[in-house]
Amino acid sequence: MALRRFLTWASILSAALAAPPLLDQQAAEGYLRPVGTSFGVPGSSSKFDYVIIGGGTAGLTVAQRLSEDRTISVAVIEAGGFYELDNGNVSQIPAFYIKNFNQTVAPETVQPLIDWAYVTEPQVGLANRQFHYSQGKTLGGSTGRNSNIFTRPNKGYHNRWAELVGDLSWAWDNILPFYKKSVAFTPPNTEKLGVEIDYDPAAYGSGGPLHVTYSNYYQPMNPGLIKGFEALNLSSQYGFSSGQMDGFGYLAVSIDPVTQIKDSSETAFLTQAFNATKFRVYKNTIAKKILFEGTTATGVQVETAGLSYTLEAAKEVIVAAGVTRSAQMLMVSGVGPREILTQHNIPVIVDRPVGQNWQDHCAFEFQYEMNVEGNAALEGDKQFLYQATEDFLRSRTGPLTSWGGDILGFEKLPNPYREALEQSALDELAELPDDQPELEWLIASHGPQMAMTSYVTFTPAILAVTSKGTIGLTSADAADNPTIDPKTFSSPTEQALGVQMYKRLQEFVNATGLTKGPELKVGELGTSDADILEGIKQTGLPWYHGVASCPMGKESDPNAVVDTNGKVFGVRGLRVVDASVIPLIAPGHTMAPVYMVAEKLADAILRGL
Repeated sequence: MALRRFLTWASILSAALAAPPLLDQQAAEGYLRPVGTSFGVPGSSSKFDYVIIGGGTAGLTVAQRLSEDRTISVAVIEAGGFYELDNGNVSQIPAFYIKNFNQTVAPETVQPLIDWAYVTEPQVGLANRQFHYSQGKTLGGSTGRNSNIFTRPNKGYHNRWAELVGDLSWAWDNILPFYKKSVAFTPPNTEKLGVEIDYDPAAYGSGGPLHVTYSNYYQPMNPGLIKGFEALNLSSQYGFSSGQMDGFGYLAVSIDPVTQIKDSSETAFLTQAFNATKFRVYKNTIAKKILFEGTTATGVQVETAGLSYTLEAAKEVIVAAGVTRSAQMLMVSGVGPREILTQHNIPVIVDRPVGQNWQDHCAFEFQYEMNVEGNAALEGDKQFLYQATEDFLRSRTGPLTSWGGDILGFEKLPNPYREALEQSALDELAELPDDQPELEWLIASHGPQMAMTSYVTFTPAILAVTSKGTIGLTSADAADNPTIDPKTFSSPTEQALGVQMYKRLQEFVNATGLTKGPELKVGELGTSDADILEGIKQTGLPWYHGVASCPMGKESDPNAVVDTNGKVFGVRGLRVVDASVIPLIAPGHTMAPVYMVAEKLADAILRGL
């Protein structure tokens, strides 16, 4: 009977959340527009003012902002569809996000309707292991499948960005309004949380489409984590959106404050764009290549279910396909390193270092059995899942409203660990601003699949990235995945920092009082630095925070691909707007910076820049 009731609740939960926002729209003129009006007809060539390649985080944000001007026509090309239909409620319930991130490369572990199924080259810095590099292939992109953690970088990071590219509009004080523009902030529901938490309401906006708030579940491990952070001498701070990062605090997330369902660029921006009469989405459609007349981009050759046709761009083609696909799209279209293009018989339109400066964080997973309740039991304890389902449906509370963690910390590596670094490593780390953290401490109540008890996973990450990876081509066909080589954890400075990070981690873990028994992934490591390094290489992974495959900069900068408004050097009518243009990897998580980039560059487009 209990199992039958559990299955009933689970079925209701799936049914209640499965439908995407596909309703007939009330047009500004007052009449009802059939929902199909917002979708392009496959096989029929058409012309728009702007053609956007990619319906992900940045692409839908730009599309909606451009469509606010009802005289502008916009087309969005997206290889995927609606994640609500293609992935059930796994992309909607915060706690289920972990199902989207399996690092194994076996094809059967990848959900092909919402994921590109990228596999990295063997990573020398991570014991020559290969990884599934998860990237969203769906409307909403990776915001339709990530943890929806909302953090912004430190002030010094943005000021360094502005100095590097020679444009003060990217400095913190000037960029903050664009961070706020996307956001509709709701304070935490302390009645449902049961506790008061610190936050900075002045850091957020109130009129944007994207909901940012807090989960309605207070993780039972939180008191232990606070105890651990205090033992590390980290100070409490009011979230991570005010330009200050050092310390520990509660995480804001992009979820709906009422329903506690994840908010993505699809639910936030696409639903608003559907109101525009000149807006069209071409879903389940592959952009094959950008078309040029001389050095002017004129449109995009696309393919839907074998039908090939052209979408012309009267003003611009905007590439917003993400850090990997945007680089590939430029290269197959003739914009990229001459050596790579000629290998694949692609005529070179402009020789720029596309795909050559990719940066990503390296994270490490250390897992323990935990002595308090956590999300891990959702995997294997049916009674626990049943109760969590009932709590979610009845009151929008409980562990299903949480991605698995509430609190994280940031810091520069302190002494005595810092004193152990070689001078060469210290010199490289000194290039970072004084207020920029080098380490992140992320903790989630996750564990092995089908766990019947509670687990905790400590995920420290190296934020001081000094290695650079590459994105290449396997063929001249954009339908074939590119080569992915992030070169994660390959630099001597990162590795030296990682060894000391591990030692610092032991201090933290012991101080929390949360763990039972030995570490489960790599076990007890040796005491020498060499033994520790080899051990942590076995549990490190690329963190899906890739940036800088098409970095912005000065035209004289040999690493730059676009200018500070996203315009591709050497051609006209072509712009890149997504994580790939960010020239320096941000500390923390990349979702908020990508929304900011999209807001800022959409504003630039509308102002004719």
